[in-house]
Amino acid sequence: MSRLDDLIDLIQTTNEVYFITAPGRVRTAYILVDDIVELTLKTFLQERALEQRENCRAALETANLVTSHNHHSSLRRYFEGEIDLAQLSNDLGRGAAGIPTIQTQIAAFPLVQHWSANSPDARNTFDSIVNEVKPFFSTPAGASPHPAIALLDEAYNRHKTRNKFYHDHQQTGLTIDDEKCLKALCGMFDLMEQLFPDFRAKVQASNTVRCQIGVLRLKRTAIGGQTELVRPYDEALDQLKRDHRYDVERRSVEHSLVHTVSDRFFRALREQFANTIAEVQARVNKINGMARQTADHRTELADKQRLIAILQQQLNEINVLLGIP
Repeated sequence: MSRLDDLIDLIQTTNEVYFITAPGRVRTAYILVDDIVELTLKTFLQERALEQRENCRAALETANLVTSHNHHSSLRRYFEGEIDLAQLSNDLGRGAAGIPTIQTQIAAFPLVQHWSANSPDARNTFDSIVNEVKPFFSTPAGASPHPAIALLDEAYNRHKTRNKFYHDHQQTGLTIDDEKCLKALCGMFDLMEQLFPDFRAKVQASNTVRCQIGVLRLKRTAIGGQTELVRPYDEALDQLKRDHRYDVERRSVEHSLVHTVSDRFFRALREQFANTIAEVQARVNKINGMARQTADHRTELADKQRLIAILQQQLNEINVLLGIP
């Protein structure tokens, strides 16, 4: 199993904690998000370090500086911090005179001796890790910041809140409500997409995680004020629960359906959104076909068009997760 697969497995577990505990006891899920994000950032740095080692090795081979098994062994020892540059140059048969040439080649790969690969147990602060990741998403002067930058800042601010649970005795009762937890979960999903290009494809390949993420993003949007999204969601739940055994508690219904019949539920959710859009569009067409429109009609038309845009955005996101063009 790859590192990314491990992270997705942890994300699935955290999503299930949310579905079981929401809306009243979501602090645990919120804390788990922070832990996963920290692990994710360290994994990202480690993968970049290992990637740079491979690229550095290839560059030195191309330059005919590394040409034998013993050379590769010495280079590995240099990467792992066992020998310094002078010793590496000697081992490569270049002596002191070869140090500048080798140093110039290696300078293009600043992470080859990075702590994430050599000292994974090192205690690095969250803010220092965030600051190490940010340069990978730098943009030219005057350009808009990369979306990952804002997501990293949000993650750091959540981390400061999370730390209050453990280090500030006056904050042990700090409340994390459903909205804050949903924002944290969705922020984690968005950050994963920025850090790992394969994340979306792997999510699409997992019915359960795909459904969880789609539902949680929908709930985050709905709880933020777009209540029009709630009806299609509830109707999709009702559509499936008729033939599914579950406990009477609504949260048990939700968790059971999302986890055990996730693909059917997600497709039912897509169907409900498509049906709702068609219903609203029919009303829009009727108003547009009126010979005389009153002020009330024009207001209703604007409201309906706004609603279609909201619903269509969510349907588009569902289609992306399902891999539908």
